Amino acid sequence: MCICGMAIQNFYNMNQLTSHKTIVHNFYSKVLAMGDAQLANTLIQDNYVQHSPLVETGKSGFLKFLEMLKKLPQPSEPSVPFFRTIAQGNLVAVHIGIEFMGQQKAVVDLFRIEDGQLAEHWDASEDVPDARCNPLPMVEGPVCIEDQDLTDSNARIVRSFTEKVLIAGEDLWLQYMSPDLIQHHPDLSNGISSLPDYSMECKTNSLHQVIAEGNFVVTQAQATIQHRDFVLYNVYRLHEGVIVEHWSVKQPIPTEMAHSNGMI
Repeated sequence: MCICGMAIQNFYNMNQLTSHKTIVHNFYSKVLAMGDAQLANTLIQDNYVQHSPLVETGKSGFLKFLEMLKKLPQPSEPSVPFFRTIAQGNLVAVHIGIEFMGQQKAVVDLFRIEDGQLAEHWDASEDVPDARCNPLPMVEGPVCIEDQDLTDSNARIVRSFTEKVLIAGEDLWLQYMSPDLIQHHPDLSNGISSLPDYSMECKTNSLHQVIAEGNFVVTQAQATIQHRDFVLYNVYRLHEGVIVEHWSVKQPIPTEMAHSNGMI
């Protein structure tokens, strides 16, 4: 492809990502925050595939869930959610810090966009503990997307790290991670010294999705902790080809769900 053609393609891709993010942001700010069922009916496909374990699949299942949300007690002074949004192709990953029913939660939502509508949704949520080994917040931190030209390269780096280190167990931590890693996991200290032992306790078994945009990469994986299956989302920030910051959200996979789609 000529340079002019590449520039046009990059411009188209950026416009598409912006459009997809706008769809998702409207879903949060108007549908979830304001209970706008009419907009939900427009934004969500009829055959919406739901992976959240407590919500029925399809548009009708989400609308039923939205009605339930409206009946919950609302905080007198609701906090403003923290958002980190990473998009690639037809996928949009949102890393959120919210308060729900008086509990601070770290959440990752993953959406597939099709023909300008939400077509599929995955998620995981985890309570933010009051007592933490690491004082850094579980979600907050940098959000600025940089190094757009390194999107594919950073995705390959994180995929390789996940497959070789987290799944295969190769001792290549320093090849992929900065020794001064900024760590947001509540039970892990900064740096990488505690990661090998933790990766044995939280054993990543399979990698399902990699979503990259510039210097941020999100992975969706299945992991085992104490013989129990979890869905695990890792969020990485990279600089000069090395992982320099890490967040994560995990949730147990229940044996019974409101649908047969699974969580992954």
